[in-house]
Amino acid sequence: MASVSQRTWMVLHPTSDNVAIALRAFEAGEKMADVTVAEPIRQYHKMALTDLAEDAPVYKYGQIIGYTTEAVKAGMWVHTHNLDMGKLMDVSVTDISTDIPEPEPTIADRYFLGYRSADGRAGTRNYVLIGSTVDCSGQVVEMVLEELNRKKADYTRRYPNVDGIVGQTHDSGCGLVTLSEGHKQQNRTIQNLMNHPNVGGRAIVQLGCEKGQAELIFGDEQVMPIEGATGGSDETLPLITIQEAGGTWATVDRIVDYVEKVLLPRANRRRRILIPASELILATQCGGSNANSGFTANASIGYASDLLIRCGGTAFIAETTETFGAGHLLTRRAKTPEIGQTYLDYVADYRTYLATGGGTPENNLAYGNMEGGLSTIAEKALGSVAKGGTSALCWVNDYAELITEKGFGFMNTPAFDPASCTGQTAGGAQLGVFSTGAGSCFGGILVPWLKVVSNSDTFERMEDMEINAGGIADGVDSFEDVGRAIFEYLLAMASGAKTYSEKVGYSVVNIWDKGVTT
Repeated sequence: MASVSQRTWMVLHPTSDNVAIALRAFEAGEKMADVTVAEPIRQYHKMALTDLAEDAPVYKYGQIIGYTTEAVKAGMWVHTHNLDMGKLMDVSVTDISTDIPEPEPTIADRYFLGYRSADGRAGTRNYVLIGSTVDCSGQVVEMVLEELNRKKADYTRRYPNVDGIVGQTHDSGCGLVTLSEGHKQQNRTIQNLMNHPNVGGRAIVQLGCEKGQAELIFGDEQVMPIEGATGGSDETLPLITIQEAGGTWATVDRIVDYVEKVLLPRANRRRRILIPASELILATQCGGSNANSGFTANASIGYASDLLIRCGGTAFIAETTETFGAGHLLTRRAKTPEIGQTYLDYVADYRTYLATGGGTPENNLAYGNMEGGLSTIAEKALGSVAKGGTSALCWVNDYAELITEKGFGFMNTPAFDPASCTGQTAGGAQLGVFSTGAGSCFGGILVPWLKVVSNSDTFERMEDMEINAGGIADGVDSFEDVGRAIFEYLLAMASGAKTYSEKVGYSVVNIWDKGVTT
């Protein structure tokens, strides 16, 4: 991506963009890109390079990010007070598979030290997972974790190959209309989390009377009562039912005993082995984005994604509402028209879903996004899509669907980070990379999340960050260099290197509940 930078400002596409990005705060009377600043411009916000009439297109990244709502003079601040989506809200994407990229040269002989699951998939972590089928059994899971955490130091010493004991809880499981689309999505998410390759030992807890019975979620052939599961294989899913076990504490005691006697020793027998990088599935995510994110952190993540795909691996973006206004950048490179149309179908369905709750795509901008200089969802989306690199779009999945295809893909999820990341993890991602501008403390269940920050200010201020992409805006780094650093960091993570959020103990799970409740 061509750019001109003087460290204090940036024009991403000099031949087409009509706004500059302030990389520091500017006062009226200063010069930015040879234009006299007409009013204060905040850091990371936009300034008009030319006079713009009302309803004029505003270009950033060489793409339209919105239309002016009033006349704007050169040197004026361009933001939500004088810019909105305008005609972009009515644009239909029609160009599908019109610009399919040629595959880049393959990269061979890149490996990581990971785990081999019973079903043959590769894992990057080795957790014991205690799950709940329904909100009514979630408290028991929390109490189990509390009891086990009392002996955490002892378990760490005795079972050094186990990365930890975590819980999968949620706030539904019974009220949803049985086998409705929302119910099936929830069940799919729970099933795929419990079967995740980063899990070395597991058990599921149900109340006993809920609609979301364990046998319904997992199948009769996989579920076995905890009493008979002691000698079971790794494929067996031990089940305990609170109403049969005798109540809360009787269930807690039984699960704790089972974890200590069976699951921890079993998980500790797993060993890391050499596995090709082609078996990695990388989830990418945004959170707390600002105007720098698209051309620093996200562009670097996109480069790292392309490197993994050249190794034969898989990388994907999500957050459907964060592609509104940039969908054409995905459909043009769809490997087949069917893949491109599947993406567009999910976008159309999401628009309907938003409308039922009184929402629109424009509602996706958060306070921190606007404070950080983002003015429209199109501007945010153009930066968000950059995480997908330049490879062909090879597959499109619904929320939490198991990923079986290689290459670059897309998953239909909300933009809400915890729900989106949970769906990506359930899909089979074994590691993730998280782009942030304002800073994020997020850490998801089962999967390590690498934090890449878009600007040096946040990197210096927040200790949770791992990689600083702000050097790109500062003029000291290239997105290729930062992308290579991300790629190497990902291989190290896959081999066991801990992220900050893992060390702190974040393990957030949030299942997207879009079903009708009775």
